[in-house]
Amino acid sequence: MKRVIAAVVLLIIVVSTYIGSYIYINHVCEETLNKLDKCIASYSENKNSEKEAENLDKYWNKMEKSLSIVVNHGKIDDIEYAIGALKVYSKSSEEMLFYEYSEAVKTHIHQLKEDTKISFHSIF
Repeated sequence: MKRVIAAVVLLIIVVSTYIGSYIYINHVCEETLNKLDKCIASYSENKNSEKEAENLDKYWNKMEKSLSIVVNHGKIDDIEYAIGALKVYSKSSEEMLFYEYSEAVKTHIHQLKEDTKISFHSIF
């Protein structure tokens, strides 16, 4: 009977930890996308979104440390690279490159959210 109780407690801990990390990852992804949308809107208006890109970069750098506990480092590095390139092109007149990297950030964020969806396989 002790083993069953221990197994149930362990199962509850695993599931609650996974759900907590899922909620945290989704919150960070949504906030990142909101900051990215502000950056894109600013660039569309006056072809310069340096301030918003800097805010996005600072936010991501702050969040990546805690995300690295629950997310593959390769995915975090891909997003960081795309945000860094976006930051560079946010103050240039290279529209195509700015929009290309903004789409790259969106794509990487979408992949991160898809990889952390709750399923039986992902929990166990």
